[in-house]
Amino acid sequence: MSRETYPKEELESYRKVQALAYEAVESVRKELYPGITEKEAARKIDDYIRNAGGTSFFHYGFAWFGDRTAFRGFKRPLSLNYLRKGEGLLPHFGGKFQPSNRRLEEGMAVILDVAPTFAGRAADVGYAFSFGKNPEHDKALTNLEEYRELILRRVLEERTLSEIYLEVDARIRASGYVNCHSIYPQGVLGHKVGRLPAYNLPGGRVNGFPFQTFAYLFPQMIKDLIPGVSGHSPLWGEGSDFRAEPGLWAVEPHIGKIYSGSKESESFGAKWEEILVVTDSTAYWLDEDLPHVNLWKEKKKSKSSKPVTGAKKQKEKVPA
Repeated sequence: MSRETYPKEELESYRKVQALAYEAVESVRKELYPGITEKEAARKIDDYIRNAGGTSFFHYGFAWFGDRTAFRGFKRPLSLNYLRKGEGLLPHFGGKFQPSNRRLEEGMAVILDVAPTFAGRAADVGYAFSFGKNPEHDKALTNLEEYRELILRRVLEERTLSEIYLEVDARIRASGYVNCHSIYPQGVLGHKVGRLPAYNLPGGRVNGFPFQTFAYLFPQMIKDLIPGVSGHSPLWGEGSDFRAEPGLWAVEPHIGKIYSGSKESESFGAKWEEILVVTDSTAYWLDEDLPHVNLWKEKKKSKSSKPVTGAKKQKEKVPA
C-alpha cells in the first residue's frame, strides 16, 4: 500500500494550495460574460494560477457550461463501450471532457475545475454555480451538502471505499439525480493527490494532464495488480474494496439532471471537490472555509433569520 503521511506544516502548505485554487475559480467567475467559451474560461483559470506562482498542474483548468456540466452524451474513457465506437484508447479524459467552444448563456450551469501544484504539492477543486438565475441548479447545490457529512462519517467508521461509493450513488438516485462522477475515468468519486515527482521539469500536456500526474498515479495503480498487494489504489471507485489509506484524497461528488427532447438543453450538473485528510487514527476535511461550505452556512443562517409568521407566533404562545 502507498501510505502518505504529512506533518502539520506540510498540511498547511496543501491547505494554501487548495485555497489558491478556489481563489482562482472564484476570480474567473467574476470575469465571465455572455458569449465567452469554455476554452477561454479555462485559459483564464490557468493564467491566474501561473500569475500566482503556480509551478505546474495536477490537471489544467476545465470549464463546462450548460448541459455539458452533466456530461450529457459523454462516455467514460477507457471503457469497452467507448472503445467499440472507435474513438481510441485515451490515457485519461476523453475528447469531450476538454474545454470546448460552447458559449456561455444567461441561466446556464457552470463548473470550473482545476488542480494546481506549488513546489509539487497538488490540490484539486471543483466549483459549481449558475450564470444568472437557475433555481433548479441552486437546489442541487444545496442538496450536495449531505454528501460531505456522509462521506466523512463513513470513512471514520472505516467502511470500504466501495461501500461509501455505493451509498452515495443510492442517495443520488433516491434524490432524483443522476450520478455524473460515474462518467469520470474509472467512475471515481475521488482520487489521491500529493507531492508530484519531477515537478520542476516540463510536463507537457496529455488531455489536460501533465506527465507528472501519470508518474504519480500509475506506480500506485500498478501495485494493485501485483498478487498479494491488493487493497491499494489511488482511485476511489465502485470496485475499491478497501478502506481509505492514509494520505490526501480529492473527493468530488457530482450530481445532475439529464433531460431529453425539447428540454435537453436544460440538463445540468453540480459538484464540489476538496481534500479529505486521512491518517492512521482519524479523517477530516482539510479546510472549512470553502465556497460551497460557506454557501450552505449562509443558506441556513438566512433560513433561521426569517421572521416567524403570525400564525406560528400565536401557536407558540399556547401553554403546554
